[in-house]
Amino acid sequence: MTVQEIKNLALLLCGQRDIPDSYIFLYINEAMTDLATRFDEAGKKEVTYLYGIKDIWTDLPNNCIAIKRCFKGDVLEDDFLIENGQIKFPTEGEYKVEYIATQDNVTELTSTPGINQLFHEALAYYVAYKEMTRIFMHEDLIEGNNKILLITEYHRKAEQANRTLQTMKKSRRRIKYAPMI
Repeated sequence: MTVQEIKNLALLLCGQRDIPDSYIFLYINEAMTDLATRFDEAGKKEVTYLYGIKDIWTDLPNNCIAIKRCFKGDVLEDDFLIENGQIKFPTEGEYKVEYIATQDNVTELTSTPGINQLFHEALAYYVAYKEMTRIFMHEDLIEGNNKILLITEYHRKAEQANRTLQTMKKSRRRIKYAPMI
């Protein structure tokens, strides 16, 4: 879906006539960061090599949202600390760091968000929720506002997309056959 298609679906969901484009971009970019942080399948994974000195903070890449795994040689390393965009390793050496990178921000209605397309419907629910929150602020469900339903559906759609992607990856595995005699 393009940003315009997500906007159109969000307008249907929230029942408004229009949402300013600047808000659309802001909401979609927020949601992409949220989804990439919560679900491994949603974000772009990148790899970097860092040289760590024992108990000295090393800067992480600027586009790093979260660390997935860290290796020293071929051994998985899980004894490290992360604070304020920096990482501290327990021993000196070169580390291979796999991390979730920030998504490319959307800035045009014709662009497609850089997140897996299965999450696009969830993006529309998030946009609708944020717009309803902006308009109605503290009003709740009793006063005819469906903010709670929209955010609940956003979380449900995101979980559903994540489950679908996880099962798709498993289904692509090769089936091992007995060797021919």
